[in-house]
Amino acid sequence: MKPIVFVHIPKTAGTSFRQGLDYFFGKKKICLDYGVNSAKTSSIVKSWVESERDGWHFANAFNRQGYQLLTGHFHSAKYANIFGVGRMITFLRDPVQRVVSEYNHLVKNSDHEESFQSFYRRPENINRQLRLVGRKSWAEFGFIGFVESYKESLRLLNRKFNIDIPYLRKNINKDKAVESCMLSIGQIEELKSLNAEELEFYNRARFQFDWHLRLNNAKVGYVSGSVTSFEAGKLKGWAIAENLHEAVLIQARMGGNVIAECKANEYRPYFKAQEQGRGGFVGFSLEIDRDININTIECVVAATGQPILNNVS
Repeated sequence: MKPIVFVHIPKTAGTSFRQGLDYFFGKKKICLDYGVNSAKTSSIVKSWVESERDGWHFANAFNRQGYQLLTGHFHSAKYANIFGVGRMITFLRDPVQRVVSEYNHLVKNSDHEESFQSFYRRPENINRQLRLVGRKSWAEFGFIGFVESYKESLRLLNRKFNIDIPYLRKNINKDKAVESCMLSIGQIEELKSLNAEELEFYNRARFQFDWHLRLNNAKVGYVSGSVTSFEAGKLKGWAIAENLHEAVLIQARMGGNVIAECKANEYRPYFKAQEQGRGGFVGFSLEIDRDININTIECVVAATGQPILNNVS
């Protein structure tokens, strides 16, 4: 099995998931990166990633020592060129709830004396989930689950990667310095304003997750994909089916009517390098009238109506 990378965002059921990973893979098969100063961080990370900054040697050491999974509090970009974004997984949580939970964790375990308001205003605590996952790369993630639907997320994840991580719930903090229900309207609005980018990301990822769950319940395959550009009358993007050998038929619809369609079978060197789907033959180019406002167009999977993410700015 190709290695899996779990981007562990703080306070997103990571402890429960980590224990499930330990149970399935075994601790000796899991490489850890929680920072160069952490005692938990594996030696090959400290040697080849932090000290020598040599990804090639790290990858070789990772394989030689029989690791099957890497996890820790790191930005996805740190390991994207080694393992590929398509092998990365993570869990998201409502941005306001996550910030509250992280603050409570620090107060309980680190004698944190900073006020909650000061904590959530710090730049490093704003849009944190989005920054760790990556603004440009999250659509390519192998899987994004949700704390609020943890059991369902595990079911989809296990099916996607043909693994069997058990459902466990651990590290539920009952001693809280701040309760979400006690936040003032002003604090909630400020948190939402500060984390507006992350809220949009969270909602878009949740929309895709709900489609994934709906299709799975109907025993129909989910498609990962994104519209990436519109130039010279062509709406371009990529789409990868769970059945990796199948070229996905993509339709452009406007007002419910199909105005263009094509298969996602064009060569994209990036996806070839990432070892994702059909050897890189996953791109599509839809011929669109240049006078049409592309914001009125929705790209969907023809077989199911599943919308494809639109990342055209």
